Amino acid sequence: ERVRDAMDSNPGVKGVFVQASETSTGAAHDVKAMAEIIRKTDAIFVVDAITGLGTMPLDIDGWGIDVTIGGSQKAFMIPPGLAFMAISPKAWERQPSATLPRYYFDLKKEKKNADKGESSWTPSTALLLALGEALKYIKQLGMDKLVENAQLLARATREASTALGLELFAKTAPGSSITAIKAPEGWDSAVIVKGFRNRFGAIIANGQGTMQGQIFRIAHLGYFDFADLFAVIAGLEIILASNGYDVKFGTGVAAVQNVYAAAALEKEVKA
Repeated sequence: ERVRDAMDSNPGVKGVFVQASETSTGAAHDVKAMAEIIRKTDAIFVVDAITGLGTMPLDIDGWGIDVTIGGSQKAFMIPPGLAFMAISPKAWERQPSATLPRYYFDLKKEKKNADKGESSWTPSTALLLALGEALKYIKQLGMDKLVENAQLLARATREASTALGLELFAKTAPGSSITAIKAPEGWDSAVIVKGFRNRFGAIIANGQGTMQGQIFRIAHLGYFDFADLFAVIAGLEIILASNGYDVKFGTGVAAVQNVYAAAALEKEVKA
């Protein structure tokens, strides 16, 4: 309703930008509902889906998303360095009126070269080859299965955190790319982050900006499965207990097991 009210109050809006999945907080936006409102206007709907693609449903054409931006380093499972976009005819019609100076990031030039099977500049060929392999894996697995995997892992992480008496940061609209969890009262979340690194050689993320020291974030997207999550939650229990938090070992792990068993997952397809 707030989006609808904003659009009604500002009929001259030319573009609406949103993050599908907001990883600093672990929240997700209702892209479908927003698209239903915005596509009835002249505004271009631009979605940053860098951590949304592969972790949540995104029907780009069906929902009427005008520009979708993705990246190589999240659910596509390869190092950072590539970005890709899907652009609707509605958005492309606005391209001639875009007169801001540009050199490297020139969509008109990119399309002209792409139509010839070329790139405008020297690409990272190693990353393109890696992306090709990642896409083969996704095609074999199925994009819906990739999304389902992230959603199940996110649900299991939330269940485990709650079972351990921890509080989720994004309660009402949690995303599936990462889960943000509040540190126990009086704790600096760096204790947990450093515990993973020092004890297990594993990396989880601290909070960002004003939330640094208050939350920690566990990612579960791309080539990440329940075997990984079992280890992460078991490690979390050990770190919490070793720092004086009251933990009954196995509580969080059991919550993950329950989600896994209820889903009756078949063995993951490997490329």
